[in-house]
Amino acid sequence: MADELEKRWSKSQSPSELRYENERKLIQSQPKPEVSDSIKGDESTLTYPKTEKIFFMLIIARMYSAFSSHVTDCDETYNFWEPTHYLSFGNGFQTWEYNPKYALRSYLYVGLHSVMVKIFSICVLNHKVVAFYMLRMLLGIFCAAAEDQLYSSIYKTFGSFIANCWLLISLFAPGMFISSSAYLPSSFAMCCVTIAYAAWLDGSNQAAVIWIAIASLVGWPFVAVLGIPIAWDIIFRNNSFFDFCKYFFFALVFTMIPIIVVDVVLYGKFVIAPLNILLYNVFNIDGSTLYGTEPVSYYFFNGFLNFNIAFVLAFVSLPVCILFQCFYGNMNEKIYILLTPMYLWFLIMFTTPHKEERFLYPIYPFITFAAAVVVFIIGESTSSCFGYFYKHMKQTSLFNVSGFFIIYFALCFFRISALETYYNAPMHIYKDLYNIPEINATICVGKEWHRFPSHFFVPNNGEVHFIKSGFKGQLPQKFSNQGTAVINTNQNDRNREESSVYAELKDCDYLIDTDFGNESPLEPRYNMKSGWTSIKSYPFLNAAQSKKIARAFKIPGYSKKHVKYGAYHLLKRTKLIKKQEEQEKVKAKGHSDHDETTIKMDRKEL
Repeated sequence: MADELEKRWSKSQSPSELRYENERKLIQSQPKPEVSDSIKGDESTLTYPKTEKIFFMLIIARMYSAFSSHVTDCDETYNFWEPTHYLSFGNGFQTWEYNPKYALRSYLYVGLHSVMVKIFSICVLNHKVVAFYMLRMLLGIFCAAAEDQLYSSIYKTFGSFIANCWLLISLFAPGMFISSSAYLPSSFAMCCVTIAYAAWLDGSNQAAVIWIAIASLVGWPFVAVLGIPIAWDIIFRNNSFFDFCKYFFFALVFTMIPIIVVDVVLYGKFVIAPLNILLYNVFNIDGSTLYGTEPVSYYFFNGFLNFNIAFVLAFVSLPVCILFQCFYGNMNEKIYILLTPMYLWFLIMFTTPHKEERFLYPIYPFITFAAAVVVFIIGESTSSCFGYFYKHMKQTSLFNVSGFFIIYFALCFFRISALETYYNAPMHIYKDLYNIPEINATICVGKEWHRFPSHFFVPNNGEVHFIKSGFKGQLPQKFSNQGTAVINTNQNDRNREESSVYAELKDCDYLIDTDFGNESPLEPRYNMKSGWTSIKSYPFLNAAQSKKIARAFKIPGYSKKHVKYGAYHLLKRTKLIKKQEEQEKVKAKGHSDHDETTIKMDRKEL
């Protein structure tokens, strides 16, 4: 009876239903077809993707991120924006990782970006804020190009349904909104690994190995782990061990020579920075744990914030695929290979004591792919269960999973709205700071040191200093005017506080501070103290007094009632304001006297 129903139903299938059936066959593991056969399926229903439109959509999304997202990580500021500013404009903060004594960071990564900054600054007449956003735009374009490549490869290999699901999940994910324009090696590695797996899906193994090498050596050494599935495929599935060795050696030489040359010039000695950072984090007894530890739940929480229900689907994708294979036949082996990097990374990062959100950036494309595969399986399973009796349920592939996308899009919108509304005050304040009129003004930062977006937002006549606050760790110090090869003996690799970095409050002309209504001896409410006047202020989320769900997602009606705000202040010395007002009065009086004298002289001549 079931066979008869299947035959009758098959005869009445529409073109869209045939497309769905053909794409289902692409997911299942048959004797390995040529790529062109996988693309075509039924030539009347499967077509090449129009990547121009896809790329345009991705560009819009990533440009929006470049202009709307804030700098979310102080490591992005001090380890990448600041060295770039130093190489471009001659001043900036230096972390101990760039100290020649330790040399954990290669200058090649920031050096390449500083070249672009110099070009941008010439184009915009040295307006540093504009140059900052132009570099962010470039990062967003690079990410969009990488995503476009992977979309095309997924489409050709697995069909349009999974490709389009992946695109929709990736396009609107808050995680991609944050990471796509972030100036971090983990974001750079994410893009490079994305291109590597796109090349691998297209059969270009050499390009895949080269991009993994660039991601690991120029970006972040730890992401070499994500190349293991590609290496396994080349060596064992394709029986090409010698080809892999050839690709690996070429990639190693191709990337390491420029890294070593640049670092020898700037550090003033022979340095292999990728090796140094590996040794410090892996073989050092304390290593990265000096900077804090988090429980395993930290990544689950961040994963849900950045991908909401898609993260849940991605996390269970492997058992779901195995169950699907048990009931519906073999799965295409490439799906399992594409799921492997995500689970390898989870295994490493979830068991590492020091956890940060940016550590998961390299696997964001794999999280979205894993979720897209599960969405396909949900659609396939529900169609198989109900398709015999409700033919209309197969009229469109997305109909069966529309509930998922409605919830997903809503949560994505609420999360991105929360990021823009609750946390963007520092970016607004520092844009205002860029227009300060004083010459040689001293700008001070206390407890808000970790939200400083970089010297790109400080005018050339301003100088930033830290003042003492409740923070007890090591703060960055200024790069030497004598170059990057100078060893700063006041820096250490144990995160010990260095008192020489602090300025006196009496020397400050401007002060950046937040007011949440509480204070301590080292962190008073400066905006309430005499001698300081708030000249700019923006609302800023008071996380301690806001409900977790309300601050995580800006839910209409709910969040407004349960979110509390503090104030993010740009403070100025009151005496400087009075002095400026007096100068303006004198200047105005001078203009008035000059006008009266001119009138008298004109009358005398007449």
